[in-house]
Amino acid sequence: MMPGVIMMENGVREPLPTNHDRDNDQVFNGNGILAPQSNGTLAGPGNGASNGANTMANGNEAGDGAQPAQPHNSSRMNDLPDEIKHITEGFVPLGLLLSRLAQKTHNQLVDEIVTLAKMPVPAPAVNGNSTHAGAAIDDTSTENLAKKTKLLNFVQERHAEWVKAAVIARWSRNAQSVSKLIDLVWLLRQQQEKYQNVIHTMAGIRYSSTLARLPNPDLRTALQVLSTGTAPWMPDFNYILPPPLTPKEQLQWIENLNTLLSIRLNLEDYDTLPYHFQNYTIDSGRVTFKVPGEFEVDLTIADEDLSKQFWFIDFRFDFTPAPPELSEALRMHLESRVNEALEKEGLAGCYKFLHELVLTHKITEYVRQAIELSRGRWVDTLKVERLNRAMSIQYWVGRYPPEGPKSWIILGVNSGKKAGAPEDPKSTSYLTLRWFRDSKEVKDVDLPFNSVDISTEDLLNHVIGRHIAHILGSIYSKLKSNGRFTKREAGLALDIQLEDPTRSSLRMQLGHAYHVTIGISATTGMFAMKPQSSMTWKGEQRLNYLSKDPIQDGFTCLEVLRCHYVVDEVIRRGRSTGWVVCKVPAKLDTVKQVLSLRETGQLMWLKRRGWAEQWYVMVSLSLSGDKWFLLEVNSQPNGEAHIMSFAKLPLSSHVPNFEDKFFTNFTMFTAAMISHIVDLRTLHKRRIKHVPHNGVNYSLPANMKVPSIFIRLSDILGRSQSGKPNKRIASWAHDFVEIMFRGTRNPATRPQILDRDKTTTNNGTKEPGDGPEPPKESLHAVLDARLKVSDPDRFGLLKGHVERDVAFSRALGLFALRLEVKVGSTVLETLSHRLQAIDKLADCVDAIRRSDRDIQCEEITLNKVVVTYTDRKKTEDEVAAQPNANRWKATLLLSPDKIKLFFERGNPQLRALDSFRELINSDLRCEKLPFYLSSTLPIHRALDSVEDAWGDLAMNDRGRVEVFVAHLDWFDIRYTLPGPNRNPNALRRLTLQIRLRRRREGVEWELTREEPGPVKKPDDEFKQALEKVYNAEGRVWRSLVDSASSKTDQRVGDLIRAVDEAVRRLAMQSPTVLKQTQPKGQAQLKSQAQTMYHKQMAASRPRPQPQTGQVVVLDD
Repeated sequence: MMPGVIMMENGVREPLPTNHDRDNDQVFNGNGILAPQSNGTLAGPGNGASNGANTMANGNEAGDGAQPAQPHNSSRMNDLPDEIKHITEGFVPLGLLLSRLAQKTHNQLVDEIVTLAKMPVPAPAVNGNSTHAGAAIDDTSTENLAKKTKLLNFVQERHAEWVKAAVIARWSRNAQSVSKLIDLVWLLRQQQEKYQNVIHTMAGIRYSSTLARLPNPDLRTALQVLSTGTAPWMPDFNYILPPPLTPKEQLQWIENLNTLLSIRLNLEDYDTLPYHFQNYTIDSGRVTFKVPGEFEVDLTIADEDLSKQFWFIDFRFDFTPAPPELSEALRMHLESRVNEALEKEGLAGCYKFLHELVLTHKITEYVRQAIELSRGRWVDTLKVERLNRAMSIQYWVGRYPPEGPKSWIILGVNSGKKAGAPEDPKSTSYLTLRWFRDSKEVKDVDLPFNSVDISTEDLLNHVIGRHIAHILGSIYSKLKSNGRFTKREAGLALDIQLEDPTRSSLRMQLGHAYHVTIGISATTGMFAMKPQSSMTWKGEQRLNYLSKDPIQDGFTCLEVLRCHYVVDEVIRRGRSTGWVVCKVPAKLDTVKQVLSLRETGQLMWLKRRGWAEQWYVMVSLSLSGDKWFLLEVNSQPNGEAHIMSFAKLPLSSHVPNFEDKFFTNFTMFTAAMISHIVDLRTLHKRRIKHVPHNGVNYSLPANMKVPSIFIRLSDILGRSQSGKPNKRIASWAHDFVEIMFRGTRNPATRPQILDRDKTTTNNGTKEPGDGPEPPKESLHAVLDARLKVSDPDRFGLLKGHVERDVAFSRALGLFALRLEVKVGSTVLETLSHRLQAIDKLADCVDAIRRSDRDIQCEEITLNKVVVTYTDRKKTEDEVAAQPNANRWKATLLLSPDKIKLFFERGNPQLRALDSFRELINSDLRCEKLPFYLSSTLPIHRALDSVEDAWGDLAMNDRGRVEVFVAHLDWFDIRYTLPGPNRNPNALRRLTLQIRLRRRREGVEWELTREEPGPVKKPDDEFKQALEKVYNAEGRVWRSLVDSASSKTDQRVGDLIRAVDEAVRRLAMQSPTVLKQTQPKGQAQLKSQAQTMYHKQMAASRPRPQPQTGQVVVLDD
């Protein structure tokens, strides 16, 4: 401190100036008055002259004793060169210093007043007998003196601080000059440092060049030594070398040394030998003490006196990693320290020193490896801290927020001493490990670590492995206690790998074949889930960045993940099979109240496309187990939903396999449940007796049980026929029908052929221009109705499947009907309609079966019957000989309103198609159809041959033939031949009739001439030609004088062809004249007029009345 300041502290001071303005040409004297100097320089200590220093030493701070400075020095101080750096670092404003000091003094004064107030008061003052204020005697009590002493000390301390402040304020007047002085001092110190650095550098160069300098060669001495072997001028110390030891002496010396070491350790030091030095070997004149896992030290003796100390020879570490050899510096250090310990404390001190050295080195090795890990694979995840002879490693740094829990380990040295217990010679210090998990020390876990093979990474893996095992094990315990896993409805497995914590995992079953595996990274502590998906990624993000309690959050996350997986699988896989997730139709409170659910969990509402609006499937996903319900929910007028009915679906307790097969079976099962509920409700409403039956349904999966329903056939048909029981049906079938569920079908999958230009309207017509409306998707339930017939032979022609949805078994006498109805609708109406259709088909099949003609059924369905036939009767030999010879095909389409008949292309009976259709739609239905198909076939074939034969004649205008079908049993053939000289007004005409007549032997075809007019059979050339045919030799028909008859087979065709040949012969004999062309239009009009004429004639004739019967109307 400057002398002036010291004097000020002693109380010598002058009034402080109030004006701090300074000028280069003015200075303040000690009284604060501006005093110019005689030489024009400033006065005061800021001048840097030697006289100024003396003035300060004399204690005069005013400018009166200041020596004048040279003018050039003043100019130099005010204009510093660029080399001088202006120093402003560390400067504090005077105002800030004084304000802080005032604030400090005020605070201390307040505290002092409070302290004085708390001090005890003298006893007289307390009793009220204190002396008067004007008393001359002072209070000399101990309490009063203590207060005064404390107050005086406080005032002196504060006075000293403010005196210092006053000195600083006085010196602040010369702050500018002092600042320049500081700049100069800084410059001088820099220059001095540079000079010293240069000197040190030059000295270093000189010292280093000494070793590099080579001395001049001593050629003279070298020549003398090389030539004579000696040099007289070289000094000779006259040392006497001991004789060298022979190998035998060396061996003997070593054996003696080994003997001395053995005697000393076994006899002299056996009771003072440390416990941990019990393992030693003596060899090569040294004793080697081995401490397993720590070190090996070689010692020897240098005297035969057994009381002398051991001496250090060598040291080796007995753990890895460690240096294989000691460096020279370390060896010298160990040698000195070990020999010192051996001298003072003997072998015990040697062991203690080396043992503590090894423990410290091990900790250092752990620290070194930890730092390498923090810079390598474990970067940004470890925080290593050296704590004297201990270390701390915080792992999973950044895993949680700064205010979150932390985990670390502390590796240190335990002295091995127990408090209050006597010292045990076997006890020694050892490395100990403490583990703090989530900011709490874990004491009940054994943490073994290998101190022989030092590996910080293995140590961390052991600790982190147990930390991961704690997290995953706690999550596993929470999940295992729930119903889904206690009942083994889902799989849960825990795999803990303490040695390799990265492989530790918790595996939970989400789906049938889908599992999620959750693990924790050993380095970062982050959760990892596999297989990777959007759901697992979200779960990882939630656990890694939003979780504060990994155990509870992990438990919740896995359950939420399972719920999301189930919902996603149902949405993703169910969409292709028609299942969709819909909005919640009912309130949660209503669902809980109706279903009596204790634990709802997450609810998911499903609906199958094609269902009615009121049907839903609800899935309750919870830890206690998943539950599936089928509910019927109806909306009330007030907007609230009401659960009309519900049923718990008895699905398997295991996790379902959400594949197409599951959804297909689920669709089938729910549709069966809905159909069963609706049918039972309808039967109960209509008061129809029914009995459910739990039979075996082989068409459904084994795990699907749907009961069948037995109902009375008479009840179903009686209600469908306005309450009148159908006795006819009762005659061919028993009175019980079994309805059994078989599956579902989506009608939208049926291929549809739509007309681009027309669409069907409500009345059945099609209007062009309207686009086709896409069919609304619906789901149909497929059921089987089985009924037993009373007479299986009546349906002998039915073989196997009547059509795709109707089958008949003659062996069992059983009809199986495949019924299809929209899910949610009753099947009773469809069943009644089908049974009526079977009745109509039974009549058709029975007529074909009872016919004696050669007609066979090729295809029989409820809407189509295909038959093949010939013109023969049903003869077993002929049918067996030629089953497919000359057979024609006819198709009956059994539509609901009428039956349509179609012939194949080229069928000669096409001309009588209208007559056949009138027959089958009459009261006779199909009773006479087999007979007319077979018996009229020869006639139509013959008529075709007649028309073909007259083709050329008609083209040459030599005659024509016309065929008319009046009825199936009545045909007219009209010939027109040209008259004499081709006169169109004198045409020759012949009209023949072919009619079916009943004879005693049966029915026959009769051919006769029937001309219009009064003369039916005139006597002309046609009569003569016909008589020749009727009475021809070798004929196969029978002559009836003016007509001929034939059996209903191919012989009637021979008769027609023979008559036609005779008529054509007359046409060939007609006189030849010039052909007269007739306009085409007139010919067509004439032909149409003739056709109408013959139809009117046929209509006017009486026709046979068929038997009455019911018209068959079958559904398509």
